[in-house]
Formats: sequence, structure tokens, C-alpha cells
Amino acid sequence: MEQLEIPEKSTRDAIHIAVASVHNIDYLVTWNCAHIANAEVVKKLMKINNSFRVHTPIICTPEELMEV
Repeated sequence: MEQLEIPEKSTRDAIHIAVASVHNIDYLVTWNCAHIANAEVVKKLMKINNSFRVHTPIICTPEELMEV
């Protein structure tokens, strides 16, 4: 959580990201643009996951997913 700079009060957000990553989920769909669907968070997450050789899901809002 520290590396992603997610506030401690948002532990559930970090858990959602971790579960999606570890279980190789293709998409993590969320309306939470503050702590999850955020370009800065995604950039940091990719770096962290790559260092541990863990999958990084595509993180997007429902609207963005509908465009895929």
C-alpha cells in the first residue's frame, strides 16, 4: 500500500488490486478513480507487479470497458 500510495483507510482498495493481480484477472472494473482506476496508481502497480513477475490487470471504469 505504501508503494502505491493508497491511504491506510483504503485497505480494501489494495486488496481488490492484489486479488485481481494474483489470480490473473484480465480486467478490474471500478468506479474508484481516486485509488484504483488512476493512471499514477496503475503505473506504480505495473512496476511493482513486474518486479515480482505478477500479472497486472487492465484497470478501468465500466464505461471504458464497454468501449473495448
